[in-house]
Amino acid sequence: MGKHLVFIYGSLRRGSDRAMSITFPGARFIAEATVHGSLYDFGPYPGLIIDGSNSIVTGEAYEVDDQLLKELDDFEMSSNYHRKPVEICFAAETRTGWTYEPNPEFYSLVTPIASGDWIEHCQTKKDPGQ
Repeated sequence: MGKHLVFIYGSLRRGSDRAMSITFPGARFIAEATVHGSLYDFGPYPGLIIDGSNSIVTGEAYEVDDQLLKELDDFEMSSNYHRKPVEICFAAETRTGWTYEPNPEFYSLVTPIASGDWIEHCQTKKDPGQ
């Protein structure tokens, strides 16, 4: 079975009710990581657009096998996201892996997340003082 590196940036991150360890327990956490792209708020979840920008998006890298990658594909496709190759940056190296990008036909890219961090953004949204 093949092994794949997947970059997760939204509701599947650790600390979420739908964290990878809960939703896909076969996934192995590798490390916190970043990618270059633009992050958008779609309400209950974000969307990452790999657009060549120098903006940094914060997330996590997981190792998954072929079967789990197919399950992730099915999970993400049900929300009109598709798998896309991406360069995942760690503290000391960059590796090629996969991430999931929203289909722009179904989503409006009008609410950017300047911090590039969905978890931080959600905490700010919940804070009535913001």
